[in-house]
Amino acid sequence: MITMNAAQQARPYDEYFAELLESDPAFREEWYANVLGRTFGLAVFTYRTDQGLTQTALGKTLGIPQSQIARIEDGEHTPSLPTMIKVCDALGLELTLTISPKGEQRREIPTKLQRNAVCDATDQVVISVRECSTKPAGRAPTQ
Repeated sequence: MITMNAAQQARPYDEYFAELLESDPAFREEWYANVLGRTFGLAVFTYRTDQGLTQTALGKTLGIPQSQIARIEDGEHTPSLPTMIKVCDALGLELTLTISPKGEQRREIPTKLQRNAVCDATDQVVISVRECSTKPAGRAPTQ
């Protein structure tokens, strides 16, 4: 059995990640460069898996190929605003995007946007994607 003292034990990931964002400007810039795409992709992935849908089934619902669903969920590319609106409208998701002037202090994500949402924030952008309390009639995806 291996024993470690407190100094040797691994730190919680959240603590390490926050320190990395604070201390490494290159990492911070890279991480926030695609916060919109990554957050939107995670929201679509979360919705799809919560509904028990495959990427193919979700693609059919949205009228887009499975490969585009995979690309959105990957989060490495930011979908166009019309694509994000189309996806949110069809799935009954609410997209909140707030853009601030460069140089303002980093904004906190309002508590009401955090509830049941996938959220992130940079110095200029706050994004929140969550299910609407009332979905448009006839828009719920089917398997």
